Amino acid sequence: MRKIILIALAALLLAASCGRKEGSVSGNVASQLWAPVAGVNVSVVGGNATARTDFEGNYTIDAAEGDTLLFSLPGYRSARVVVADGKADATMNLVCKTVVVNPEGTITFTYPAPDAKSVQVGGNFFQLENGTFGEGFAQMKKGDDGLWTYTTVPTKSELYRYEFIIDGNYVIDAAAPYTIRDGEVLRNVFVVPGEVGDLTMVQDVPHGTVSKIWYPSSLGYERRMSVYTPHGYEASTKKYPVLYLLHGGGGDENEWLNLGRAAQIMDNLIAAGKCEPMIVVMPNGHAGMTAAPGENSLGYAEAKNSRAVRTEPNAYEATFMDVVNFVDKTYRTYADRAHRAVCGLSMGGGHTSVISANYPDKFGYVGLFSAAVGNYGGARATSEMTRDFDAKLEKLFSYKPLYWIAIGDEDFLYEANKTFRENLDAHGYKYTYVESDCGHVWKNWRHYLSEFATLLFR
Repeated sequence: MRKIILIALAALLLAASCGRKEGSVSGNVASQLWAPVAGVNVSVVGGNATARTDFEGNYTIDAAEGDTLLFSLPGYRSARVVVADGKADATMNLVCKTVVVNPEGTITFTYPAPDAKSVQVGGNFFQLENGTFGEGFAQMKKGDDGLWTYTTVPTKSELYRYEFIIDGNYVIDAAAPYTIRDGEVLRNVFVVPGEVGDLTMVQDVPHGTVSKIWYPSSLGYERRMSVYTPHGYEASTKKYPVLYLLHGGGGDENEWLNLGRAAQIMDNLIAAGKCEPMIVVMPNGHAGMTAAPGENSLGYAEAKNSRAVRTEPNAYEATFMDVVNFVDKTYRTYADRAHRAVCGLSMGGGHTSVISANYPDKFGYVGLFSAAVGNYGGARATSEMTRDFDAKLEKLFSYKPLYWIAIGDEDFLYEANKTFRENLDAHGYKYTYVESDCGHVWKNWRHYLSEFATLLFR
């Protein structure tokens, strides 16, 4: 009888051991972005075994079937998973706010990187020695919880960009989906609220429409432009004036919409009655480029290859009337100089100076924003478009355009603009000059657009 009881007890123990297998349990930890999460602490609830995930999010731990594993990492919501069939995969959701705009206007950055040796934050929100705000980097401080933090001094209302540098590597903030492509680089952005920052944001006002339009070019291939039509355009039969808005050397037909926030600025200005409803045309200023990187026939080739095609000097300016003629043919416009304006930043400002001088009877309003201008005298003339430039300026100013020049006092093109203005002054040409702080930055160009637009077609 005793032998039977012992056999039965052994059978029960064997069954229990089969239901609770001791040994190695493996798994993988990913974020809500389905990306592996490294450095996650894994432990058995009520036990002593611990482990950490590797760079691929994998781990192995001494646990048993039915055990509960706890997954934790600073900045992430902890997760609990029950071991089943020798595995336990977990999803970690990032919960820390990487960017917080505080009530007093300071900005606190937080980044979860417990194993990092150095974390920096960079951007254009740093207060400089002269009191303005511009580019910079700051070393973040690591806390006992493994989170790195940095808080700025009080800033001004504006749209700012930022990035993190982890042990020397540039990193996009995956916890914040608000990014803008700047040339060939992707950057995160945030807004400090206020009058200036709010102007760049979508407000509860009537909105215009943005279209991406392909047009035939006399260069021999189709090219693309972005076109903003104000609220009510589609439902009306009325005609509208046109602003041609030109980008800088690192941009394309998307730049004024993305970094420049042109559609939001125009929506908000028009809704507030600060500027006339107008069509805004944003062409691609690289004559050898059909469209923005990733949106042309080169596909997802290296972004810089989109600009690799060389063209004759001033080919863009020489073919600019392709854009104007197409717009007048396709949209309901007032096709005269009194209802046309052209302006641009940096390279686009240089384009504007040449275009307006060569087509003096086409544009009644001219805006140069931190413009890459030149005095094309004598041997400096590189093409027919810049030859006899002083005579062309004389013809332009005989039409009495509203000629508006703006630049920051720290801009690397400041001296070139000063020389350009001195030439205008020597001939007695009337123009408006605006000098702001800071340098060659989007902060200025967004402001210039919002000021210049209020002067048009009045």
